[in-house]
Amino acid sequence: MKAILKQLAREVAWAPITVFVAHEVAGGIFGHEPYVDPVMHFLGGAAMAYFLRRVAKLSPRLLGSPSALALDLLAFGMTGFVAIVWEFGELGSDIFLGTNIQFSAANTLRDLGLGLGGAVLALLMQARAPWVL
Repeated sequence: MKAILKQLAREVAWAPITVFVAHEVAGGIFGHEPYVDPVMHFLGGAAMAYFLRRVAKLSPRLLGSPSALALDLLAFGMTGFVAIVWEFGELGSDIFLGTNIQFSAANTLRDLGLGLGGAVLALLMQARAPWVL
């Protein structure tokens, strides 16, 4: 298990970490809306799907040998779960810390849709060109 964690940290953890850092830096420079936030939610979904699919692929002791479709569906579903938890975190920040991250239900649903769209694109790219991801 320790070897798998090291491999994940070395090979794929860069993707979600890069998007998170880029989101903070670009948001600080340009403001989060109307452009940075949507782009970063899309890229975050792509990075998370990439990361989670690779995690599933490197975890044969836990998952066995699932098909490529099963790995894609697992990565997509878990990316959706991560996006939902992220949005609940934003809501909690607004309620308990007095921030104003979520403007409306439409904003939240847009973020979720963009994250899932990024996940679909990443998984399609991986299926068409496995050497890319």
